Amino acid sequence: MKINTKIRYGLRMLVSLAETNKVVNTAELGKKMQVSPKYLRKLAGPLERHHLIKSVQGIYGGYTLDKKAEEITLASIFDAFEENINITGCTSQEGCPLNEECLTRPVWEHLERLVSNEFQKITIASILNNKFVG
Repeated sequence: MKINTKIRYGLRMLVSLAETNKVVNTAELGKKMQVSPKYLRKLAGPLERHHLIKSVQGIYGGYTLDKKAEEITLASIFDAFEENINITGCTSQEGCPLNEECLTRPVWEHLERLVSNEFQKITIASILNNKFVG
């Protein structure tokens, strides 16, 4: 399983916003994260549509969290970017032509459920507090 750039940088963006706990514009955020402000604005769209962040207009505008850090899970970031948690391609929606006779598919499905459950438990707050492990 490889977690794509949108998820990784979206998570970093949310953690940075939670850490500063104020309205931050993408120029300031980009400097802190060493990421292009243009790319952060691109990431902001899905995060805002899923009510993970909100934009504040005006001269001192920017972005801030739209929920408490305790309420934003890693799974919700996957949802915002419409990414599925797939360990292998054979469990994706397209499936595999060998589904019926494949004895290993249940193993991958089980692992995906475990990963998905963990992603539901990991919150922005737990990352800030470094308390996301067992």
